[in-house]
Amino acid sequence: MRPGVEVLVHDTVIVSAKSYPEAQETVGFLRSSGMGRHSLAIVGAELVLTERPRTSTARLAAKSASTGLGLGLLAAVFVTLVADTNLSGLAVMLWGLVYGVLVGALVGLFRGLVHNRPDAVFTDPLPSRYEVRCAAADASVARALLDQQTNLSTTTLTDAA
Repeated sequence: MRPGVEVLVHDTVIVSAKSYPEAQETVGFLRSSGMGRHSLAIVGAELVLTERPRTSTARLAAKSASTGLGLGLLAAVFVTLVADTNLSGLAVMLWGLVYGVLVGALVGLFRGLVHNRPDAVFTDPLPSRYEVRCAAADASVARALLDQQTNLSTTTLTDAA
């Protein structure tokens, strides 16, 4: 390898964890023990395709309508502050809310119609486990730190018993 080139692929698996928080805990321990941030990586392994549950069209329309309500309110505040209009500030706010809800509900309705087609199947790739990896040069140090932590926790458990 050329000098000055950083290794981006961490090829040595140190720990395999069932959940992402467990992997983060391991990385946190290794970082607190002095390992560099760039020498560790958490990688999802054994990806499984899971089908995303369908959301009803009415629920999507209602959710988007509430978002539209907020956006309409922001637009109305902007219009009352900037534009010179014959309407009172309250009337502009009311119209902004009405238009925001209508546009948001329509966007949610169309999203619901597209996502709930009978032939549409939406899947997400989710890892079944997470691997903590590091560069080959740092693997022995990381394993020694983890073995030391395991020995300390085992000693603490036997002393408590």
